Amino acid sequence: MKIALGLGCDRGTPAATLAQAVDEALAQAGATLADVVAVASIDLKVDEAGMRELAAQHRWRVCYYSAAQLAAVPVPNPSEVVRQYTGTPSVSEAAALLAAGQGGAPAPVAALRVEKHKLRGPDGKNATVSIAEIPETTVEKPVFDSNFGDLPSGPIFGDAEQQALQRIMAARRDMRHFTPGAALDPAVLAALLQAAHQGPSVGLMQPWRLIHVRDDALRVQIAQLVDRERQATAQALEQAEGRGQPFLALKVEGIREAAALLAVVQAPDDGTLFGRRTLPREMALLSTGCAMQNLWLAARAHNLGLGWVSLIEPEPLAALLHLPEGAQPLGLLCIGPVPAFYAAPMLAQVSWRTPRPLHELCFDNRWGQELPIGG
Repeated sequence: MKIALGLGCDRGTPAATLAQAVDEALAQAGATLADVVAVASIDLKVDEAGMRELAAQHRWRVCYYSAAQLAAVPVPNPSEVVRQYTGTPSVSEAAALLAAGQGGAPAPVAALRVEKHKLRGPDGKNATVSIAEIPETTVEKPVFDSNFGDLPSGPIFGDAEQQALQRIMAARRDMRHFTPGAALDPAVLAALLQAAHQGPSVGLMQPWRLIHVRDDALRVQIAQLVDRERQATAQALEQAEGRGQPFLALKVEGIREAAALLAVVQAPDDGTLFGRRTLPREMALLSTGCAMQNLWLAARAHNLGLGWVSLIEPEPLAALLHLPEGAQPLGLLCIGPVPAFYAAPMLAQVSWRTPRPLHELCFDNRWGQELPIGG
């Protein structure tokens, strides 16, 4: 018998608790560790120390699925509590069935040999293990290797994940039109914030802060600040390019309609030197940008619109948000359901500006020398 394990756990669950839960579940299934050929969990657990330690002990490569992938799998024991915290009603059962399936499709529910074995450790942390039998016709999963030390550790992604990421990036838009009165699920917002938190930063300085604007009166005040800057920008565009009126005809923000509003703030400099001795401010700003791009892509993966509003005067906004000295607002993120995603960037649709082709942006060895792409 070949089996797939689906793992779930509380944040901070020790490897020992997970190991005991696995052993007990295997005993229920009449299986052993030698029968395990696939291990899976939710991508929220990609940095779970106990799970990574257990995987290293057994030379397992854990496959991590998104909440959307797991939520699409029929399971016998869905949980609204689990959905609240993870965005999917099942982690371990759905992960086991997906890992036991073929061609991206989950195995049937009947493949479950252990539905949900739960164990509460001595520290109060919970682990859950599900076991699904893998059909004999399924190609054995490459989760083990005799030369494990020579192979990459951590999650390994296949064509389906790579193509999904490309589709998400291609479909991302800077949205301005939101569905009025819509709400944002707190669990989804938590997932977006986690995505930002997983973004790279120079020297691990994490120089960004996000302020969730939940006060309606404060949101109105912020919208008024943006309105004033919109008028000032129109005047500047009229003087410089003669395009003040066309600019005013554009919808440039969705502050009043979006389900959620986040203010992006550059924190006071903490003095980090690693990686930014020569370009300290630039590296801090790039680090914040990386975190926000993570959040943006996560929002699109959840089929939510996001618009970055940069029409702000920093000082008045800083005063409204009670920012400390040295902190600077960089923009506002409008997030929420939208009636429709733009088929192309909005500025391209209204002929304001056309995106540059890739070959004009990438060079070979030195500036201006065209880089062969895709050859």
